[in-house]
Formats: sequence, structure tokens, C-alpha cells
Amino acid sequence: MAFRHLNELPLGDKVFRIELASEDDTTVTLSLTGWHESAPDALLASGSLTVPLSEVPPLRIALNRALRALALVADVAEPIPDRDVLRELFPGHGAPWVPQHEEDLTQRFHAGEAIARIAARFGRTPDSVRTKLRELGHDPRSPEHCPPDGCLSWSRYVSPALVGAAPEASQG
Repeated sequence: MAFRHLNELPLGDKVFRIELASEDDTTVTLSLTGWHESAPDALLASGSLTVPLSEVPPLRIALNRALRALALVADVAEPIPDRDVLRELFPGHGAPWVPQHEEDLTQRFHAGEAIARIAARFGRTPDSVRTKLRELGHDPRSPEHCPPDGCLSWSRYVSPALVGAAPEASQG
């Protein structure tokens, strides 16, 4: 069974793409590319590594140790991998949304940016981004599904009787 897993992680003004792929279930190829958002053609990092599938667990341990050592040498103040997986993968997990982030979220959503990429930008899960979009009155399926009278329209969430609309005359 072949598989392909792709993660694109925006970190500041840089974007890193990590891809894992296997065509034959005996080997896995890990590919890494990185670039500045302002200059996507000038790569900061690129390369690939192919290993037998059976060697993935020890390779993961080796990479974690190497990255931990690099963080110490480079004096990088990043969390140590595997210490708190949720916080590591989603640094914004559980943090309250602030109005500036809500505005940025809706602008990115209506500009057509993918939910997964928006989630990575804010350090949150895609489900939490979809939930926040719904709370703000947007349809997370896509921007074109938002109502014609605006995404934050009261009409989607409030009964017309509550906002003072005249009741419809009954036919008789």
C-alpha cells in the first residue's frame, strides 16, 4: 500500500515542507524543502532521504537527538520534541483568540488560503480554525458559501422575531 503524507509549516516568514512517501511499503522517502515567503524560488533547505521502513523508528530517535543537540549548540529556544506533543505541534492550542488574530483569520480564509495552512500559521488544529470560523459567522467549507448579506450577518443566527421583524401575515 503506497502512501504520501505532506506537512507545510509556516514559521515566521519561512515555510518548511516535509513530505513522507512510500511506493512499495518497504522504503520511505523523507523530503524537506524550505523557503522565505517573500522569495519562494530561493530555497533555504532541500534534500531527501530514503530509508527502509523498518528503520524509521530508530531514525526518528536519531533525528530527535540530533535536533535537540543542535538546539543546544545553536541556543535555539524551541521546545524539546516529544515533551508536550500538543503544545509542540499546536503552540496556540487552548490559547484564547484575540481580535487581531480573528481578523487575520477571516482575511486569510477569504483570500483562499487553505484551512490547514491557516491552522499552521496560528499554531492550532484545523478543527479549531473551522470552529472559530463558524463562531465568527463564516462557512468553513469555503468563502463562496458565506451568505450574500455578509459573513457576520445576524440573519443566519437570530430569529427575525428577535431582531424586530414584523411577523408574516397568516393566510386565511
